Amino acid sequence: MRIATISSKGQITIPKAFQNMMNVEYGSKVMLYPHKNILMIKPLKSSIVEQTAGSLKKYVDPKKLGIPFPKVRSETQRLAATELAKKYE
Repeated sequence: MRIATISSKGQITIPKAFQNMMNVEYGSKVMLYPHKNILMIKPLKSSIVEQTAGSLKKYVDPKKLGIPFPKVRSETQRLAATELAKKYE
């Protein structure tokens, strides 16, 4: 058992020994939920989307960032249709 202090910002530091036991590190996500009169902490495993988010950014033309998805979809469909049309000419 360890005692932690709540900071003026409402933050609690999880002792390193507990971080190691829960296999969490800086930036990890945890879920907090009450159980009777106890605050439970559960480590969250990140999804593949979270793990790879931003990893393809270097391959994207910066001018194309922020384009709404419907516009991207319609442009992709147009390009695919053009490629198919060339294939069967």
